[in-house]
Amino acid sequence: MAIRTARRPSAATVKPADQRVTSWLDRVVPLSGVVFAVLAMGGYLVIDEFPDSDTPVSALTSYYAAHHAQVARGGMLLAYSVIFFILFGVAVWARMRRTGGPPVLAGAVLVATAVFAADGLNSAGTYAMLGDIGADPTTTPGALQAWHIFGAIGHPTVDILTLLLAVAAAGIFARAFPRWLAWSALVLVALSFTPFSFYGFLLFHLWVLLAGIALAVRPGIPRPARTQPEPSGALPHTV
Repeated sequence: MAIRTARRPSAATVKPADQRVTSWLDRVVPLSGVVFAVLAMGGYLVIDEFPDSDTPVSALTSYYAAHHAQVARGGMLLAYSVIFFILFGVAVWARMRRTGGPPVLAGAVLVATAVFAADGLNSAGTYAMLGDIGADPTTTPGALQAWHIFGAIGHPTVDILTLLLAVAAAGIFARAFPRWLAWSALVLVALSFTPFSFYGFLLFHLWVLLAGIALAVRPGIPRPARTQPEPSGALPHTV
């Protein structure tokens, strides 16, 4: 008869290989915010000065005859940028979960990311289509004007405000993000309710770029996992 000590493996035990993969992802995935900002701003620069929604039909016809190719290229760049914004949103969500941010705020980030992605793909698709049909002789001026108005009137920014507010709250109250990142997000939210909201939208891309770099450089301290207490005595086992 022999006595052996039975020990249960700790639930918090993580393999070194898993740690290396997790650390690599924590430092690389947030950089998708940098790629998003570069592609999105590049798309807007390629499209260049876009006519207003009240532009006469005759001016629109001339505009698309000369600029349809660049509008289509800009739309494609914007579509690609959305893919990297999705990765950035997931990185922000993972940062909240890892550092102990409120679950409701983490959920808000995922919802805002999904809405932004749907809206961004819709907008990018509109630009790409306008570039394709802009110089098509079979496209009637009325149809061209209708699609142009849809692309020029802009889209709601509730998704962006939700993301910024979630990061601001998690950074200020839960310290899940650097304080400067949280407060700058709050400034952008306030700016969106002023006559300078358009510049706030442009600054949002710069904020995402800086946020991606900040999250990659400092992934954050993981929240300690809850583990069950080890038994105080040895468990006898008969062989």
